Amino acid sequence: MSDQADDLDSGFKSKSRRKLLAMIGVVLAFILVVGGYCTYAYLYHKWPFGSLGSSDATVIAGQSVSGEDAAALMADQYIRFDSAFTFNLPGENRRGHMVQVDVALVVHGVQNAAMAQKHLPLISATISEICAQQDYESLSSPSGRERFKHLLLDGIRTKLTGVINDPLIEQVLFTNFVMQ
Repeated sequence: MSDQADDLDSGFKSKSRRKLLAMIGVVLAFILVVGGYCTYAYLYHKWPFGSLGSSDATVIAGQSVSGEDAAALMADQYIRFDSAFTFNLPGENRRGHMVQVDVALVVHGVQNAAMAQKHLPLISATISEICAQQDYESLSSPSGRERFKHLLLDGIRTKLTGVINDPLIEQVLFTNFVMQ
């Protein structure tokens, strides 16, 4: 009986060793296949390494900008109009009032400044439209002028967002404000 038990144990051990060696062989084959593919993909810029390594050094060097140039490109730009906006205001008494406003627009970056320059006629028409809706009493106080500034900013942003889907303008400044 002990001879049969030894034969069973030796048969079981040899089968389990075969299975173990087969599993090790499969794992090694898998590692070699995956490693080979990854090496191929990395060297020939295939997926998933294509998006990571596809940038050529000359392309990156051409796109990079020095710190001073980047700061200049992203600095605030001021856009001034050629002439002041002059308009008449109704008042409480029969006498009309005249207002002359020099407006400067603040945009962030050179690209936004170029886009705002391109749409300057639209911005000018919007400013004229908002100016025509004002009255003397509202603009005579500092808080009224501040409200007017916010009305101009909101109006310009609304028009530009409707046309180019970007408000562009950061701030509206009055460089000269004269009321008579």
